Amino acid sequence: MLFARILGMATLSMAFVPPHLPSYLNRREVSINSWDYPAFTIKIPIDHYNGSDTRTFKNRYWVNDQYYKPGGPVFYFDAGEQNARPLVPYFLYDAAGPSSPLTLARRFGGIALIFEHRFYGDVDSGSLPFVTNKDGYAIDGYEAYKYLNTEQSLQDPVYFAHNFEPPGLEPYWSLLNPKYTPWIWLGGSYPGIRGAHMRVRNPETFYAAWASSAPTEAAVDYWQYYAQAERSMTRNCSADYTAITNYVDNVLANGTMAEQRSLKLALYTAVESGTGGQVPAFVNTTTAESLTNQQVASYLRLPLSYYQYYGFAASIAPFCDIMETFNDTRSRTTDNGGTSKALASESGIALTHNITAAWSAFLTGIAETDYDGIPYTGNDPTQNYSWTWQYCSEYGYYQRGNPDNEHTIESRYTSLDYFQANCNETFPFPEGLPSTPNVAAVNKYGGWHINPSNIMFSSGEYDPWRALSPTSIETGSPNRTSTQYIPQCNVPPSNDTVFGILYKDAVHVSDMRALLNTSDINHQNFSTVGFSSPVSPEHFYAGVSLFESALEEWLPCFGNGSYGQELMRQY
Repeated sequence: MLFARILGMATLSMAFVPPHLPSYLNRREVSINSWDYPAFTIKIPIDHYNGSDTRTFKNRYWVNDQYYKPGGPVFYFDAGEQNARPLVPYFLYDAAGPSSPLTLARRFGGIALIFEHRFYGDVDSGSLPFVTNKDGYAIDGYEAYKYLNTEQSLQDPVYFAHNFEPPGLEPYWSLLNPKYTPWIWLGGSYPGIRGAHMRVRNPETFYAAWASSAPTEAAVDYWQYYAQAERSMTRNCSADYTAITNYVDNVLANGTMAEQRSLKLALYTAVESGTGGQVPAFVNTTTAESLTNQQVASYLRLPLSYYQYYGFAASIAPFCDIMETFNDTRSRTTDNGGTSKALASESGIALTHNITAAWSAFLTGIAETDYDGIPYTGNDPTQNYSWTWQYCSEYGYYQRGNPDNEHTIESRYTSLDYFQANCNETFPFPEGLPSTPNVAAVNKYGGWHINPSNIMFSSGEYDPWRALSPTSIETGSPNRTSTQYIPQCNVPPSNDTVFGILYKDAVHVSDMRALLNTSDINHQNFSTVGFSSPVSPEHFYAGVSLFESALEEWLPCFGNGSYGQELMRQY
């Protein structure tokens, strides 16, 4: 529906561009095998800021021009800190449900594409500037990872947009330049941060952006991460979780060797046992004794592992339900006067009975919760090291408990020093990591206060990353108000507001697509689709509808005004 604005290209604007779905795929049955969608590559400089360094690497991207009409926008979906390939069927071809890139491309006659971040992707074919070992670790060490930073990574999409020459669209290569075609950024979480940065850093390249669940404020000490989980928990479960955490911390700090040995063995047995009480042969006293205090702390937060994507009801509630209805062999009167299975009071088991009963209930909850039934977000080899380097060097996000809150559910053994020690151990380069992450390199774009024009921020009410987003309500944040009032094109909203949506009861990145086909085999295990919250149709349709309305307001201002004239003709 949108047409060319360049003089002399009127004949091109009327030409029909055929869809470029891989010819061997049935259009009616979209393949969910990501290998069925071959990637294109572009050679990108390893170092954008050293003219004498001519080295390049191949960066992968995927394109769907199925709905493209010359002059239509380019909808750029940023894959961020993960392998982009598994996302392709779902964000470019709407496998299992509609996605933001393809929905918007259909609506505005545009191109949808996915771009892979440098240092991520398959070990043998990803967007890797340097050779990695089979575990995804760059063999050249610091001489490789020093090129994985905010500025180099932000310049990649800029270079890509200005050199975008997709096979099959040769007649339109000049037209697709950001000078003549609006490029629209789409991304959630870290890619959402990047989209916000791009609207500050390179507004001439990316004309608009939708940033979902974007924690734009980098912070070394991110104790607020678990605050959202604490707020969403039932009172009895929260009370017992706090009591157990304090109990374990006290035993580790002040208990006898025998008490520490007993605690570690009990916890390790619960973690490694399957439902029904089957204990693997490798679980023994010697193995349990070797656990560090930090490893014990990590086991304590196991029930919180999936909260980011699935919220309380799907991730923590199953554990709480088991723990809080645990009968410690002492029958007590239920609400209806009977003597059936005990019902936990709002005060929790620790206060109603004692810490020994609560510890037994906690261990039962750990052992009997079927974590295998919760789709796993997964990692790939390069992701493990590349993202670790990024947060160790610049982003921080060290997720410990609040040391000033005696009711925290996070062990005090998960400390800032613990995170920094892990970083230094993973990247032991003499010239490498700063003593603490250089968050100033990120926050120079605005952090909490970031406020460019032509951008929509969406957030989940209980997203643990909301605390660092522009919609944060945490102490120290500007406490801006989220509004659905669309700002004028190229005009930022007032500094005390954020244009976008705050989804009630939602968590992390729940709106970039909608999951309609729940029988999709890949959605039985989310390791194949990367960032995939319980993708809510309600959140998706609300978000994409508001962003469509925003683009209707903003796109007419692109270029010299003729773009808006063509836009109005199509409506």
